[in-house]
Amino acid sequence: MIAIVGGGIAGLAAAYELSTRGVPFVLFEAADRVGGLVRTEHVAGFTIEAGADSMLAQKRAGLDLCDELGLTPRLLTSKLPRTAFVLHHGALHPLPSPAVLGIPARWKALATYSLLSIPARLRVAAEPLVPIKATAGDESVGAFYRRRFGAEIVDVLAQPLLGGIHAGDVETLSMPGLFPRLADAERSGRKVLRWIQHTARTGEAGGAFRSLSAGMGELAESLRRRLPRDAVRLGSPVTALAQVGGLWRLTTPGGRVGAGAVILACPAHAAGRMLESIDVRAAEICGQVRYASTVSVGLGWARDGIAHPLEGSGFVVARASNTVRITACTWVSSKWEGRAPAGQVLLRAYVGGAHDPSAVDLSDQALLDIVVRELSAILSITGPPTVARVDRWRDAGAQHEVGHLARITELEGRLARYPGLFIAGSAFRSIGIPDCVADARAVAVNAGMFAHET
Repeated sequence: MIAIVGGGIAGLAAAYELSTRGVPFVLFEAADRVGGLVRTEHVAGFTIEAGADSMLAQKRAGLDLCDELGLTPRLLTSKLPRTAFVLHHGALHPLPSPAVLGIPARWKALATYSLLSIPARLRVAAEPLVPIKATAGDESVGAFYRRRFGAEIVDVLAQPLLGGIHAGDVETLSMPGLFPRLADAERSGRKVLRWIQHTARTGEAGGAFRSLSAGMGELAESLRRRLPRDAVRLGSPVTALAQVGGLWRLTTPGGRVGAGAVILACPAHAAGRMLESIDVRAAEICGQVRYASTVSVGLGWARDGIAHPLEGSGFVVARASNTVRITACTWVSSKWEGRAPAGQVLLRAYVGGAHDPSAVDLSDQALLDIVVRELSAILSITGPPTVARVDRWRDAGAQHEVGHLARITELEGRLARYPGLFIAGSAFRSIGIPDCVADARAVAVNAGMFAHET
């Protein structure tokens, strides 16, 4: 039997892979539900995502899994127009279009992008003249962008867009860890701007992201339904892990359980606690993975109470030029079909992250007061929201910072000393639903092969 610790998307995908191969397993989840950072709530006709709201279409693992689960007819493509905005000095400005990771992908888009000063636009255009970094190694997102494209674009586009995606600080987040294709473009000797232009030309016309008609929680629930009911144990945290002879022993509130192999698909800090009695250095590495805390606030409003046209997907906030606490806002009902009742709109604001860690400790009412006040000013909203949901994610967003790849490589080397012990999930190698799915299924295959051979 294989034990899976963690019932998020990675743990569920690993369990599903084992199930399809007929390999016995038990999944242990500390919470009273599966899905981890994926959760959808249905309130008064609104479909409100508490966590991830979509998956990247260019990475096929997520879509392939949906196809296996019979969910392909329920996939949604984001509506047009897909324009996104940045809040700069209190006003909303369209992000450059087309763009790849915040960089204008056509000369015309760059030349006419007035949010960047003329010297900054010239600096971006000169990127092909910038020499390749002399030494290999990790580098922060901010340092990479500043070196290749200039300082101004970091504050105006990179931090609000890329930092916002990961609730982190671009000055500490790892460029090769989070955006390896862009980092590889430089390492391979190509000019990064030309790679960006090529990527934009060959990108999917149907939109970069997909969701599900009942919300992304549908993916977690579909996976859960494919698993044997008695193989999923909710409210069952693993409090200790030990190697006894040729088996692994897990301690849970329901007693001790023996397993031939273990997949740790849980947060790094939880994995670290379990590894303390097995390998001190491995536990230390897990403890070095920092996490950001964020708050998601879903708000329903009457459409006629919002003066802004809401034509686009939402906006991110340039911190350097604003004093608001929200970091971004998705215009959910403008982005996806069926998310709000007729005559209503659904907005989703984000607060917290690496630059505002105390936000998660505010009361629901304090958070609502902040978000409603700031959105009302930005979008010219009159009247109170008709629906409001506050979802806290405390220490939930793994920060893949400079040095993360080297630490995980070391961690994998340490764990290789203990046959049958595997790791999977966003804390370690993967970011986003498709990568988590691909990583977890590959790990499950290896764990299944190990169990079969022993």
